[in-house]
Amino acid sequence: MVQLRHLVTLQEELPSAYCRVAVVSVDPPQVNGALRNGLGATFPFLSDHEHKAIEALDLVDTSDKKHGTIAIPYAFSLLPDLTVHRIYNGWYYVGRPTNEELRADMRAMIQQCRDDYDVQA
Repeated sequence: MVQLRHLVTLQEELPSAYCRVAVVSVDPPQVNGALRNGLGATFPFLSDHEHKAIEALDLVDTSDKKHGTIAIPYAFSLLPDLTVHRIYNGWYYVGRPTNEELRADMRAMIQQCRDDYDVQA
């Protein structure tokens, strides 16, 4: 939840950085919608409540047999062609990206993708 609040504070910067955010969770669409509205997020919350995506991407924690299928929380910075720029393993809270790390990712990706990034070149 804390991480999502951080993304909400970042959402107004994203259009000027030519970037977008999407969240995917294993919660049902109704829960995602309520959470999105409660946070005031303008970016999409996608639902993988049937666990198809986390299984296809091998993001399932298999160590806890008691609670069933659990998604390992990852964050990905993706280039426009959906190539992975950076992966954050958020299993422990400190592994999740900060807004400063996401800004650094955006800067690096824009430098890589835009010929007009350096105005003096």
